[in-house]
Amino acid sequence: MDTIGERVRVVRKQLGQTQVEFGQLLGLTGSGVAAAEAGKSRFTEAAIKLICQTYHVNYLWLTEGKGEMLEAETPAEMVERLMAGESPLAISIMKAFAELPMEEWLKLRKLIDEVKENGLP
Repeated sequence: MDTIGERVRVVRKQLGQTQVEFGQLLGLTGSGVAAAEAGKSRFTEAAIKLICQTYHVNYLWLTEGKGEMLEAETPAEMVERLMAGESPLAISIMKAFAELPMEEWLKLRKLIDEVKENGLP
């Protein structure tokens, strides 16, 4: 994979998107994505940054082929992405849960089991 276009194709295919679907995010037609993937045209810097931001793609990997393809996503970022459009309260609660250490998760599990068995106090 020597070109940005080839690396974008890898990202798109890993996402399971068609060129048309992928192009919608970037404001491109499917043929525009096809041309850029084939090296007949170029993705704009804005499109490259949008791909990286939206799909957590490593900018250096996409532009230069260096490093890993994906950036590590924090648990809080994952909650934000997965719960986009949900209640801000629900998102904040899930983000707080996502940041808990394992020993706190075990305490919560015990509390939930007690509530299930005995009801709320």
